[in-house]
Amino acid sequence: MVSPASGVGYRTGMRNLSRGGGNASPIVIAHRGASRRALENSLEAFSLSLSDRADMIEFDVRLSADGEPVVIHDARTGRTARENLAVSRCDATRLRKVRLRNGEPVPFLTDVLDLIRGAVPVNIESKTDGGIHASLRVIGGMRYEGEVLLSSGLREECLAARASRPGIPCGLVTGRPSASDIAFCLRHSLSSIHPDHRDLSVLRIRRVREAGLPLIPYTVDDEQLFFRLVEGGADGVFSNRAEEIRAAWRGRFRGGG
Repeated sequence: MVSPASGVGYRTGMRNLSRGGGNASPIVIAHRGASRRALENSLEAFSLSLSDRADMIEFDVRLSADGEPVVIHDARTGRTARENLAVSRCDATRLRKVRLRNGEPVPFLTDVLDLIRGAVPVNIESKTDGGIHASLRVIGGMRYEGEVLLSSGLREECLAARASRPGIPCGLVTGRPSASDIAFCLRHSLSSIHPDHRDLSVLRIRRVREAGLPLIPYTVDDEQLFFRLVEGGADGVFSNRAEEIRAAWRGRFRGGG
């Protein structure tokens, strides 16, 4: 629905990120799209996730020199594109001429949202200062009606999300869920915490659970690790193999939950 005050067409009724225990299905978020089967953060990868009817699609946002949100993980284009340019030093016109290694143009946030069109929820992770504000500007300008989760590893970006659009959930990305991270999330009513699974421990998981914060670690591609994390208290995972991980869960519980 559209908020008359803001003009932003987001839904406030996004599914609860917390599993609630038992055999309830954990959320499996397609990390940079179906990035095991296609180039990460490409329209091809996002299209595959759409075909999979993913629980959610995650992607990264950086800013061009003229402030346009570009969907790319690294500060430079070289790892996934045919040219190696600093994203923040090129304007949008120049970046639109860059081709990814799969032949597609580097996507902008408008391109991705126009492709997804609210069919599945999206997680927009800001990788740079100002990314949240720029993303919200695009969401508002498009009157985007899909479900949106914002996130960032930059605390100031999370604060910007809470101040600008408190109706849109926002998660904190972190290497490990420290006591400071948990306190920050609780103090600013963040929706979830997204730690590196390699930095998790039984104690850290327990502390997050005791705080009542949904815990969604990244990036989990191994099925047995996925099961262990969920059994240990994780509410879901980010995965490059989201559809395979979801299929493993369905197979284990025969569609239960």
